[in-house]
Amino acid sequence: MAAVIERKIEVGDIIDLTSTDDGIPYRTKVEDVRGERVYSASIPSSGGTSMIIHLDDEIYLTFYRETGRYTVRIRVVGFERKGEVRYLLFTQLSMPEKDQRRKYFRLPINLNVSLCEYQDDDQEEFPILESIDEEQIVVLETVGSKDISITGVSVLTKNDYEMGKKLVLKLEFDSDNKRESRPFVIYAEIMRKEFDYRTNSNRLGMHFFGQTHNMSEFLAKFVLKEQTVQLRKRRLIEGE
Repeated sequence: MAAVIERKIEVGDIIDLTSTDDGIPYRTKVEDVRGERVYSASIPSSGGTSMIIHLDDEIYLTFYRETGRYTVRIRVVGFERKGEVRYLLFTQLSMPEKDQRRKYFRLPINLNVSLCEYQDDDQEEFPILESIDEEQIVVLETVGSKDISITGVSVLTKNDYEMGKKLVLKLEFDSDNKRESRPFVIYAEIMRKEFDYRTNSNRLGMHFFGQTHNMSEFLAKFVLKEQTVQLRKRRLIEGE
């Protein structure tokens, strides 16, 4: 019975909505349940732009549990507005399935990643990335990444961080043509934490949020390019 309850969507769940058009996840939260398998959630946005979604669209919803992440197919059945916030109503079309494999390729690569806090007493939520005040960003430490994908990054750190903690990340992408002379700034939430006995460190799995479409495109192109380079090097080593 506990396993069945664990696989149910619950009010308050942090969820990712992914359209089949662009494959980019948008993060939001389940606000209410209306009847059997009918839910409401605020329409997510990225970089100040709302997710483009229409009535009767069928998209994917991912939610998280300690045992892993689960994905269901949903259909948009309506919209409503409360004050300045717009909500979508959706119904669940399939039973949750535990993701056995990652939907996005994770590129093993060592990048310098600065873990930062955003300190602004006048603002409870992080501002949109395009208008962030870098003077409010306080670097906690700079660590190395283990891998990166379009949706997140994992790093090794000697420090301990709480699950669910939201951070500002500064990623340094090395490039032959130095097109990225400034750190790539993005928000991330700690979704997984495990101890790495080989390095005597904590391995943090972090999920990006708040990124613009252009940021997601850049990450996708970077991962694809580096993946191609690594495969080419491997073939040379193997003598293909």
